[in-house]
Amino acid sequence: MPRIPVSTRPAVQADVPLLVGLWGELSQVGARAERAVNPVSVPDVAARLAEVIASDDCRVVVAHSGDEVVGMAVLRVVRPDPLSVHHVVQVSHVVVAAGKRRRGVGHALLAAAADFADERQVEHVSAGVYPSLRDVSRFYARLGFAPVIVQRVAPAAMLRRRLGAHAANPSGTVSDPAMSRMEDLVRRRTRIRRPVPAQRARQPERTD
Repeated sequence: MPRIPVSTRPAVQADVPLLVGLWGELSQVGARAERAVNPVSVPDVAARLAEVIASDDCRVVVAHSGDEVVGMAVLRVVRPDPLSVHHVVQVSHVVVAAGKRRRGVGHALLAAAADFADERQVEHVSAGVYPSLRDVSRFYARLGFAPVIVQRVAPAAMLRRRLGAHAANPSGTVSDPAMSRMEDLVRRRTRIRRPVPAQRARQPERTD
């Protein structure tokens, strides 16, 4: 597809209604498990976007072609982990409007991220990609993004079930009564009752 002329600028509070419209396109991004950790269904997204726009450590970038808004991205300066002395510009919630994809909007948004990194004197730009979005992953790879870590997410309740009764105290009893009740409930619900085999019919006794 031919590229369209795209410009980017920092979002302002007046852009919030337009950003909320783009936000809705994230609802179908990724697989079911991935969408579970994506805040696409928050009811107060307009207030959250307004808060991010006002933040000193974040920048919401708007991509537009003429008077039409065609994309957005949220940029944030963060440490890769609490013990790191370095910072990165984290790119998240990249949205390209339907009908405007593969036309240079994504490149323009990432160019804005690189400019933001230079402005904040940050050496690296990072982007999270859902494993199911292979085309998106290839897009970032072509631009020089390399995988560093694989971040896995699990519901805390499921993690506790998988860990079993490892929260037991030295006496062998579970230290958390609520956990004990939950484990008992899980065992009762998942117990498989084997069918009782039918008794063999008794053979008549032989008299000879």
